[in-house]
Amino acid sequence: MEKNNVIEVHEVSKKFKNYNDKSNNLKEKFLHQKRNKYQWFEVLQGVSFDIKRGEAIGIVGRNGCGKSTLLKLLTKIIYPDKGSIEVRGRVSSLLELGAGFHPDLSGYENIYLNASVFGLTRNEIRRRESDIIRFSELGDFINNPIRTYSSGMYMKLAFSVAINVDADILLIDEILGVGDVSFQKKCFEKLLDIKQRGTTIVIVSHSTNQIEKICDKSIWIEKGRIKMTGNPIIVHEQYLKTMEDDRILRSKKEEAEREKERVEKKQIQEEKIQKEREKIERIVSKSKKERSQERKELAKRKKERERLRNQNTDIENVDVNIANTNVMEEEVNKQKLLIEKAEEARQEQAIIQNTINVDEVPEEKRGVVFFKKEANRLELVVKEKNIEIERLNSVIKQKDLILEKENSKIQKEILRLNQVIIEKEDEIDRLNEVILENHEEIDRLDIVIMQKDVEIDICRKTLLEKDT
Repeated sequence: MEKNNVIEVHEVSKKFKNYNDKSNNLKEKFLHQKRNKYQWFEVLQGVSFDIKRGEAIGIVGRNGCGKSTLLKLLTKIIYPDKGSIEVRGRVSSLLELGAGFHPDLSGYENIYLNASVFGLTRNEIRRRESDIIRFSELGDFINNPIRTYSSGMYMKLAFSVAINVDADILLIDEILGVGDVSFQKKCFEKLLDIKQRGTTIVIVSHSTNQIEKICDKSIWIEKGRIKMTGNPIIVHEQYLKTMEDDRILRSKKEEAEREKERVEKKQIQEEKIQKEREKIERIVSKSKKERSQERKELAKRKKERERLRNQNTDIENVDVNIANTNVMEEEVNKQKLLIEKAEEARQEQAIIQNTINVDEVPEEKRGVVFFKKEANRLELVVKEKNIEIERLNSVIKQKDLILEKENSKIQKEILRLNQVIIEKEDEIDRLNEVILENHEEIDRLDIVIMQKDVEIDICRKTLLEKDT
């Protein structure tokens, strides 16, 4: 190690295991062996630099390039896999907010705890405690538990302890951005004072302005390697230019990806529109076929009803009312006449029986008279029965006429109901025709909508081309 150097870093490399899903216990390691798979991630690759006594060095680089890992290697929190690091003198570090503090202890107690970590004895801490408390500006809060502190109060106390350790090397990692503006200004002034007293300062920060105000040299780390070392203004100019170029390149790449997504989305949308159109066309075609079939069915039913209507008209033209009023009156008169004839035959029989006395007839002629009288009686009985038969036949004929009349009425009512049914079916057919016409209008409107969709797609495409 050279005489003026306090830090020498030679070909340092450091890599870590990057687990996809690390198991937390032995049981999970055996049950879920896939979780134990990892990949090596090389954070630092052959880093070499020297820092002289009293120099203030700034380290810049994008997130994940290895800046914080390098500070942890300098403080010997972790050790390199390859290469060597030599540090001469007492090291004080501000690596993480609240590192070296216990949350349940008060701020005053944590001063002793943190300072002892830096290697100070109790007597040395006692001599510096008033300066630490005064610089931290915590006042009465110094006796409160650390867990009640804000991030700014954490930083104040940690920075106060670190600068009062009287270390040869002060390592600071992205911590000066915490706290109010006045305290930040106070910290910068204190760092400049420490630098003038010969303390070596190494600052990791994304704020190039802070580094340019404090540091004499900057180290730019890119993907685990030192890309540039030199004057902070020159290094930062190149660093910021590269970051801006990367940002523009990344922006163009993102824009290209977005354009690709838009094109793919447009293609998907066009395919979807095409599918919808084909679906509508299939539905329209199917509807046309169905409506054509429905029209044929309607025409067939209409023709059948016309035939039934003509048949009913022919039936109505036939005189089915055979039993008219005159025929009924003739039958009634005939029945009355037959009744009168039967009454006359009975009277004539009674007269014959009353006029002929068998006792008055001679004995030799009594047999002939008796038979003649009996023959007349039987003849009158037969005549009377014939008249009764004729009367009953007339009654039957009358009943038949009445039945035919009722059948005629029923037939007329059936014809009327059939006519009503035909009229209703005509109305249903008319409504079906209206529905078919409406379907045709809907199909026409669907075609118009598809045409409008095509026009809208063309307009959108035109607008997108104009925007690009």
